[in-house]
Amino acid sequence: MLRLITCQNATMLLEKQADQPMARALRASLWLHLHYCPYCNRYAKQTVLIAEWARASAASRASSKVVLSDNAKQRMRERLAAAG
Repeated sequence: MLRLITCQNATMLLEKQADQPMARALRASLWLHLHYCPYCNRYAKQTVLIAEWARASAASRASSKVVLSDNAKQRMRERLAAAG
């Protein structure tokens, strides 16, 4: 049975799903919420981008002392803004 969830619950579930599996009913409720809530949908997309960049940054730092250029930082800002 699908349960309606709030934006607060949706963002909490989005953060938790990266660390632990979610029950099918919760995944379905989150999917439904994201389908109808443009704000949480944007948050979900931004969360994925930030996680990808964090992993890439950690891997890069482990292998070198590379610092992001101002150009790279601007591209990241633009992608975040466009993710919604």
